[in-house]
Amino acid sequence: MVDHLRIEPHCPVTAACRQAVTRTYATLKGSGADERVAFEAAEIVYSWHHPEVPRKRVPFVIADWLP
Repeated sequence: MVDHLRIEPHCPVTAACRQAVTRTYATLKGSGADERVAFEAAEIVYSWHHPEVPRKRVPFVIADWLP
């Protein structure tokens, strides 16, 4: 049986999805947005790039990528 909460694509630092996620977060934070708003926007961008990843797993992936 596959643990679907652990499924995630391997995205190197240079991957377009990872760059889009980190850029979204940084741009919003740099514009004065609340951290939660910036994080939720980054989750949306990630989910758009990787619809195959279960929604419950997305915040953990994002948290690993952000500074």
